[in-house]
Amino acid sequence: MNKLVIIGANSAIAANFIHRHHQDFSIVAVARSFSTAKKLADVTYIENDYSDFGPLKETIREYQNILYCVGVTNADDATIKSVNEGVFERLLCTIQDIDFKMAFISSAAILFNSGAYVDSKLFAEDALEKSGKAFISLRPSVMHGPFDQNNLVKMERFARKLPFIPVIGPRYLIQPVYMPDIVDTLAKVFASAKFTNKRYTVSGPAQVTLEHVFSLLKRKLQTRKPMIKIPLWPVQVVVRFLALFLPKNLIMAHQILNMKIHRPFDSSEFIADYGFAPQSFEDSLFRYGTCAE
Repeated sequence: MNKLVIIGANSAIAANFIHRHHQDFSIVAVARSFSTAKKLADVTYIENDYSDFGPLKETIREYQNILYCVGVTNADDATIKSVNEGVFERLLCTIQDIDFKMAFISSAAILFNSGAYVDSKLFAEDALEKSGKAFISLRPSVMHGPFDQNNLVKMERFARKLPFIPVIGPRYLIQPVYMPDIVDTLAKVFASAKFTNKRYTVSGPAQVTLEHVFSLLKRKLQTRKPMIKIPLWPVQVVVRFLALFLPKNLIMAHQILNMKIHRPFDSSEFIADYGFAPQSFEDSLFRYGTCAE
């Protein structure tokens, strides 16, 4: 059976891999802590605060394959650097003498944004490439699917709590990608041991407006609440001001301030190299429950 160490196993992308492929791989899941209720009997769970990867070194030497999912998005710049750069650098320093293969979860924000988050992802991608080990780096667009606690889930919560559904930037375009589509392709990567040492854009097949996203969420939630369209720029002004005083994760500062029009993402290279087959947002949204389920 193929072996795999997943670091950052509480992330949604990792949870999707574990639950869809725990019978296909011998998996060691690593995270700061785990909920007992969410553990699967055939998965090995190791708690590690990421300050010292020494205790994991022999496991990684035996397993060789790594899916790396550690990362923070909405936080102050110092925290982003400490986690997204510092943790990854400690891991590489610990296992530099091991012939490992890694799939690294990066971000499509690299392609059109700047700032501490983008810099931290580029730092890790560059460090991985310089390591000389076999790798692929995935740059997913907005992800959605089971176990998600961000993005569309936060939109759903707004839709549930308020008497109306606020649509910030209704004409703004996103290109959501369904997490099960990503992890099923990753499973093929690890099973085939085919690592191209490339950085891939990974997205859904088409851009959709936020107005369309919320109209589909309305149907999914089976609600008749009215949608109120709110222009993007005044919200960004308010969030930029609030970010001076409030935690960025509380006000979704990273997502809102980095909303900008950009060309559609192109996943054709990932499709050609690994047979990635992304489902449309309209089809995949209804394949899993709402955040309250």
